[in-house]
Amino acid sequence: MIEHEDSSHFREQTISLLSGQDPMEGTLTLPTINDASAQHSDTPLIKAVALLLPDSGPLDRNQNSLQVQLNISNGIANHMAAQGIASVRYDKRGCGLSKGQFDSAGHSDLVADAQAWLDKVRQIDAVIDVPLYVLGHGEGSLIAPQLCAANPQIQGQILLTPFNENFENIIRRQAENALREIAELDGFRGKLIRFFLRLSGDQIAKQKKLVKRIKKTNRDTLKIRKQVINAKWIREMVSNDASAIHSAVKVPSLIIGGEKDLQCLPTDVNKIVDLLSTPVQHHIFSDLTHILRADSGKPSVQNYLRLTLEDVDSRVLNTITNWLLEQTGHASNVATSST
Repeated sequence: MIEHEDSSHFREQTISLLSGQDPMEGTLTLPTINDASAQHSDTPLIKAVALLLPDSGPLDRNQNSLQVQLNISNGIANHMAAQGIASVRYDKRGCGLSKGQFDSAGHSDLVADAQAWLDKVRQIDAVIDVPLYVLGHGEGSLIAPQLCAANPQIQGQILLTPFNENFENIIRRQAENALREIAELDGFRGKLIRFFLRLSGDQIAKQKKLVKRIKKTNRDTLKIRKQVINAKWIREMVSNDASAIHSAVKVPSLIIGGEKDLQCLPTDVNKIVDLLSTPVQHHIFSDLTHILRADSGKPSVQNYLRLTLEDVDSRVLNTITNWLLEQTGHASNVATSST
């Protein structure tokens, strides 16, 4: 492991593994205590460790891509470290410094990668006897329960902006939202985009036709007008039974949804709660968007670039750390908002 970053409350190390034949790279964040009296107390330096599972898309360990810099996973990791909680986050296959092909990776491949990282966490000396949790955001919130069902060592899960809706419905709804936003765009740019959309035909019908074609093929990718489509991932996501996946979880859960989430329905939080038979704490925070920032105005993906200049919402961060500390029997001095 290569140590590469320090702060007053954490240090970070580069870690790597092989998932199948693909080398992958990630970051281990460990809390530090500079207070000598704290170092000699009976309180453990590391109170828990969490594996952070990213959302969909070609994202690195911080949930950044060429298109957008979300800085979600690193923000969560740093906040947790200040409360004595370690974490591991990683570049998805074919992203950042991880090798492999992202464009042909199915959901099952991403679950396998997550399992490989979970196995890696359990081998790290610094956290080998530390309570283990998984934290998933977006698509990661569907991977987390699958890990929980397969690994009894996991003591709890955290789901951020999760979904229970059928994926085919999700992508249709997202397309409809996008078209509504385009219809409301002002000025020459809006007129130009609407003109080209009219020329290209009914977008919802074209999407439905594409999904139907993907369901009929067993190819990993399709190439349409020079664009590579990850057919395997779409096919697997459409066929997933999210309700069955969530209901198989037998560990405590923390679920956080956003009132202004345009990607995943905030009402799915309550649906997932109803599927669980174990203790669950859940919140739907006002103004919270899918990218875990609050937007006081009308929700729109057009606002995401501006919102990413802000830190991850403090309500989300504090709720995560407080829940983990409560689960591991440690008191927290940070207040949690319920709205």
